[in-house]
Amino acid sequence: MPIEKHTIKVSTTGSDASATGSLVTALPYSELIAVRMDFHASAPASTDTTLSSPGDPVAVTLLTVTNSATDAWYYPGIQMDDNSGSAITGAYVPGLIHGNLLTEIAGCDALTDALVMTIWVRV
Repeated sequence: MPIEKHTIKVSTTGSDASATGSLVTALPYSELIAVRMDFHASAPASTDTTLSSPGDPVAVTLLTVTNSATDAWYYPGIQMDDNSGSAITGAYVPGLIHGNLLTEIAGCDALTDALVMTIWVRV
């Protein structure tokens, strides 16, 4: 299964420490492997970032980073379940993106390219 790299840029509008922004990126059905977040130098520490895959068949939150504008790597995973539907402690798999990736930012300042994010997905 090949791995693809995508760059996503999200700008924000609004008042300082309460500006928001979002962007839907069309992607193939894939697994989210890695995320590199690079924030604007003026982004405040109150910045919240959420990645999710909306819609078909149901919305899935893939990563939530709260109160941070620190550039960082993330390797998000979804906790596995056993055959009875109970969570398996310490067992995770990559999250599934079903066609779209929604990137949402809140608690930021109004900035062009408040977040430049590079993601790697397994197709």
